[in-house]
Amino acid sequence: MFEAAARASSFQSAAEELNLTPSAVSHQIRLLEDILGVRLFDRVGRGVTLTPEGAEYARAVRQSIRRLRAATSDIRARGKAGAHIEVVRIEMPPSFAHCWLLPRLHGLLAALPEVDIRVNAQGSHLQGDRIPLQLSADAPADLQIVYGDRDIWEDRAQLLLSEVFQPYCAPAVLQRHGIDAPEKLPMRMLVSTAQNVVTWDEWLQLQGIETDHGPLGAIQMDPSHLAIGAAANGVGIVLESSVLVDQQVADGTLVAPFPQLSRPGVSYWVYTPSGSRPRACVEAIRDWFVAAAGPAI
Repeated sequence: MFEAAARASSFQSAAEELNLTPSAVSHQIRLLEDILGVRLFDRVGRGVTLTPEGAEYARAVRQSIRRLRAATSDIRARGKAGAHIEVVRIEMPPSFAHCWLLPRLHGLLAALPEVDIRVNAQGSHLQGDRIPLQLSADAPADLQIVYGDRDIWEDRAQLLLSEVFQPYCAPAVLQRHGIDAPEKLPMRMLVSTAQNVVTWDEWLQLQGIETDHGPLGAIQMDPSHLAIGAAANGVGIVLESSVLVDQQVADGTLVAPFPQLSRPGVSYWVYTPSGSRPRACVEAIRDWFVAAAGPAI
């Protein structure tokens, strides 16, 4: 009732939708406001408008309704299939999903066609803090690709990929500007990402290059896959993870002008956050990720 009134900005319209009287809707809204202890609507003329508290509550209610509809749709689909469908929820950093998983996704789907795979790449507390939570039977995902240091993850997750950081640019940029020495980099547009573990300042200082005045041109782009895309399109030179640019390096859209000057980053790990033994389908997906990554260093 509240959601219908909030959506229509009218008790009258909500009543017609729900086959109730406007007075019944108004009474129930007042009862809800009394329970919550806040006013949800302001009465304006013949209609209503949400108060700030009402707007916040409406967003939460709509999100809950969407989740309920999705859960209902899932259960109905399983019933129509006439068999038990295994659902596996995978969580990973956004740029890892975009740069590493997407080019390989057809292989994952082909290897496990009977599994309903759900990928969440919106980012999470795990990727942000790089600190694992306590194992839980009600974990937010069945499998997580996490990003962090060896001393945090080595005893609780399986190593997937280790990275190094170095400059990358489009071949045309390298040729056009004759970038044959690191000292020439500050004269070009440098593309950076805020959360990278190696920054341009750190990398340039390691090469003995003065950075007090900064580069002549610089742009920050987040997340990493945007910065990588900008570099591949000739915008500038990006300092990025070897894991995230492997597809562009393989197809020749990015090159590394100074591969001997790479710096170590951290690693990607496969983590199962549940406190119970993973289901066979979860183990199968974990094994696929490890095989697709190749030998870990």
